[in-house]
Amino acid sequence: MDCHKCYKPIPKARLKALPDTKTCVECSDVERNYVRTIISGKTTYSEWEVIKNKDTKEYLKQLDSKGRTGFGSMLYRASKSIPEPKVSDMTKTPKRVIRKLPEYTQANFEKVLEEAMSWLDHDKQYAIKKIESACLEERISGIQRRRALEIIEIFKPTPKVVEKKVKPEPVDDEILHAFRNWKR
Repeated sequence: MDCHKCYKPIPKARLKALPDTKTCVECSDVERNYVRTIISGKTTYSEWEVIKNKDTKEYLKQLDSKGRTGFGSMLYRASKSIPEPKVSDMTKTPKRVIRKLPEYTQANFEKVLEEAMSWLDHDKQYAIKKIESACLEERISGIQRRRALEIIEIFKPTPKVVEKKVKPEPVDDEILHAFRNWKR
């Protein structure tokens, strides 16, 4: 069978893999996937990797063309263009930004609790929200948050929902007998 675009014969292997194809590999408009072997042992290549992303394909082709190094390296850092860090560069690390740890004081806890208690009679959910936001802003600790929520629950407990018990309607004995002896 000949290609419909260049009129060259289509290879038998392509026709075997894609019986309905009308074009050869060169004339095909379908984007090709990049397939490569992955090192799974010191000398064995037992797995294949299929890459479909166009940018990744180009990058990996460049890496693979420069040679493969390292046992179990997955071939990703095989490029000679990626320089190894020099010892002098490693000593010039950027200065760390030191984050000051929050100070959880009793005064902050009492202030947050007082603010939440002032909202308790009007809107309990808003009072809880105030306590949660204070904990997220690190004005109070998690333990202080839990204590504040317990205090709010003591002053204004959440009403308990009582489930109504529904009396089941009596079912006729004949119907129960029919369902017990039901056959599939």
